[in-house]
Amino acid sequence: MRRHEHSQALNLIQQYFCVPASVVLSRMRARKVAGIARVPMNKLPVLTLLLSSLFFQLGFPASAPSQEKSYNYFDVFIGPSYGKMALGSETALFAPTSRNFYGLEFNVKMNLHKNVGIILLDAGMLFGHTKIPSPLGSQFDAHTSLQSYQFLFGPEVAYRGRQVQLFAHGLFGANHTAAVWDLSNNDSLSLIGRTHFALGAGVGLDVNFKEHFAYRVFQADYIPTLVDGRWEKNYRVSTGIVFRF
Repeated sequence: MRRHEHSQALNLIQQYFCVPASVVLSRMRARKVAGIARVPMNKLPVLTLLLSSLFFQLGFPASAPSQEKSYNYFDVFIGPSYGKMALGSETALFAPTSRNFYGLEFNVKMNLHKNVGIILLDAGMLFGHTKIPSPLGSQFDAHTSLQSYQFLFGPEVAYRGRQVQLFAHGLFGANHTAAVWDLSNNDSLSLIGRTHFALGAGVGLDVNFKEHFAYRVFQADYIPTLVDGRWEKNYRVSTGIVFRF
């Protein structure tokens, strides 16, 4: 028995140490192929799927971040505006009863999505001039400044293209209107002041000319104001510059 075991050991030594290296490598490859062949056929599709998914994850890692953020966080608009405002029950006090106002609009929007945002503040400041006639003659007329301030906020939806952006919003807030008597020596006296609930519905168009700048071609708003149980019709149109952050 011992002689037989020694003879087997010598045969193994001769196979691995006395055989040329090329022959040993060919035998090792044959054993690997035989090992792969022993893998059950029902497991091969699973291995193929795992290897394919690993390939796609390693081969395309940079494609997702480009789609994560395709819009800016904030839009800030400022520009001149024109308004046609109602004066309510006080209209009869003024002559002429001009409703043309000129001023400034300031707007801040936070973008929640490429097509959805929230207007945090839409502030409009409009000013006009008229007079209160005096029974003693025109030289005693009270020249007054008409002031209207709108403070609105609400949701906005937008369509973003490469060169243009169309948007529409629905807002709510307050509208403050005041009549101020312009006295001499830069003094003034507030005659009428009122603040009422207001709504806002508007549309607009922006044209992009830089990464962080755009020109607002127009923004048109209808701003009805609830006064003494009635809705007053107010209109406002603005244009200006948009800063994107």
